[in-house]
Amino acid sequence: DIAFWVPSDVSSDTAKDIIRAVGGPLLQQNIALFDEFKRGERTSYALRLVFQSFERTLTDDEVNAVMSKVTEAVTKEGFEVR
Repeated sequence: DIAFWVPSDVSSDTAKDIIRAVGGPLLQQNIALFDEFKRGERTSYALRLVFQSFERTLTDDEVNAVMSKVTEAVTKEGFEVR
């Protein structure tokens, strides 16, 4: 899971697209929004990310590497990871 603040004009679909763009083949495409709330000029989204390989068991290092890319990508967009 990942949660972050975005400007109020950023949709959850836009945030999902950013994550999908860097998630690679281990990130399943069904990213689920499970929490959203607004405070002032910002919105917080919490998204559930699922990582899976049909050929093998994933290691923590593999998943952590993808999560690092995701965190870096949303931070570059100006989102504040919570």
